[in-house]
Amino acid sequence: MAWFESYLSRTGVVGLAEGALGVLALGGALSAVLGDASAKLGAAAAVFLATLGLIVLLAASRAEWRRRSELYDHLVTRYCTAFTDDNVSSWQVKQWIESHRVEGNGDSTVLITVHAVVTCSQLRLYRFRVGAGWNQPEKMRQRVDVQVRSVVLEGIGGARCDLTRHWLDDGRLEVLVHFPSPVRQGSEFQVRIESWWPARSRILVKDRRPDDFCVQVKRPLDLLEYTVVLPAGEEAFYDPIGFRPDDQRFLLVSRSDGAGRQEICLTGKGIADTGRTGIRLDLKRKAVL
Repeated sequence: MAWFESYLSRTGVVGLAEGALGVLALGGALSAVLGDASAKLGAAAAVFLATLGLIVLLAASRAEWRRRSELYDHLVTRYCTAFTDDNVSSWQVKQWIESHRVEGNGDSTVLITVHAVVTCSQLRLYRFRVGAGWNQPEKMRQRVDVQVRSVVLEGIGGARCDLTRHWLDDGRLEVLVHFPSPVRQGSEFQVRIESWWPARSRILVKDRRPDDFCVQVKRPLDLLEYTVVLPAGEEAFYDPIGFRPDDQRFLLVSRSDGAGRQEICLTGKGIADTGRTGIRLDLKRKAVL
């Protein structure tokens, strides 16, 4: 009885039903092999029903564990977000280097390198928020893949960090990067954010409408680099966002990468409080032969 109570506490009623259905399926299989014709027919039906029941219970159990996991992720993110909100000056970003490689179907590979200095006594986590610019359906959100690594310096680094993810109501993804050990005040940290984002640039590539590629700049930033690589065979018009073309702090140019694809590059140095800063792109019409 002690073992049975422990089993129920671990697995619940669903686990008990799974065990019963498993015994039924095993008994039905043995009857099908060793019994007469009528027994074999009944056993086959029992095996089929038991197997179907197992599938249903496994699906229900998987859904329950998924709901629990989402709840735990939400709670962890909620309290970590509250912590970072209470310590808004925990770090100061010095360099933000971002690159988007857009494919012909609208998918994007986004690489971001963040260089920051810690301003609190010790920092245990770093928070950032990224989005596609439009509220994607749940099916696409589930396919978004994000990894964060330490930056490789002189052959050292590159290990992945533990993450907590949560989707905000505005469609952005909030990611909390948990450092393996606290980073002390005055020390610098660098992380490399690698993400693959399905249909992130659908508005630009598929809908053929202008799309914005921006970051929020509020505090002083030593260096901002933002590069967008267009799909093969595509060219785009581009406008600045958050600054004037004659602003000497910024440089906005178009060039070709090594594979012949157009890339638009924005570089800003010594900037602060410019708000939304980036590039607005609009693909050119393809020539009709």
